Order: sequence, then structure tokens, then C-alpha cells
Amino acid sequence: MKIDIEFKGLEELVKAFESAASDEDIAQVNKTIAEKGEPVVQRIMSGKIPKSKDIKKSGRGFGSKSSVSAHAADEIPIGKVKVNGTGATADVGWEKNTQDEGGHFYVRFINWGTIYRPPQEFIYATGREADAELQKIAEQEYQAYLDRTVG
Repeated sequence: MKIDIEFKGLEELVKAFESAASDEDIAQVNKTIAEKGEPVVQRIMSGKIPKSKDIKKSGRGFGSKSSVSAHAADEIPIGKVKVNGTGATADVGWEKNTQDEGGHFYVRFINWGTIYRPPQEFIYATGREADAELQKIAEQEYQAYLDRTVG
């Protein structure tokens, strides 16, 4: 899952940061923001994924391949932060069109639904809920950079 965050209300801080920082510094700070944001997104997503009361029944109804030892909510995948130019991206959760999901392939059916089950969309809802915390992290990191370099 990729979430695009648009920083609102931080325009002045972002402008000051971009004018004071080199491209390498911007990329490093954005990478730090993404790294600090991953556990926030993971925590919020974990609270949105349905859990069965009995782990032995978790994922059942999605075929015989679904034999898990932990709830998907407890094993949300986090990808490595990728830097492209001055931007940074991080993958948290599942993608719709991937093959191996660490034993939790059925999560796609829960989130996006099937012809027999309506979607219980939690991935993008997580992004919307995490937005305020992610913006706070960005504000702190940008301000910390300016405090270190500009004074």
C-alpha cells in the first residue's frame, strides 16, 4: 500500500526547509520521515483488520491454503524505504496484485472483497487516519533539520 501524503498547513516550514537543504539532505530527511511513519501506519492498520477469536479459524473460507499461525493484524508486512530523487516511499501492508503475502494472502479478499464478500476496506482508511500523525512527524523532522542547520 502506498499512501501519498500532502502536507497541509506546513507550506512555510516546507519552503524554509527546501531553501536551506541540499537535495541529499531533503532525501535523507524524507527517508527518516518514512521510516518513522511505517510503525504508525502499521499500528493503525493492525486495529482495523478483523481478527478471529480462534486463530485456527483465521483465514478459513478462503481455501485450504489458508493455514496461518498468527493473525494478519499481528504480521503486517513493512517494506524497505525507497528513495527516489528527493522523495521517499515506504510500503506497509498488502498490495492487491502480489503473490506471496507471508501466509496472509486472504487479506486481499477482506480488503478488496470478492464476488461473494463485500470489501471491508481498511488499507486506505488507515492512510486517511494516519495522515495527522504522519504530518506531525514531518513537521518535527523538518523543524529539527532547520534548528540544526539554520539555528
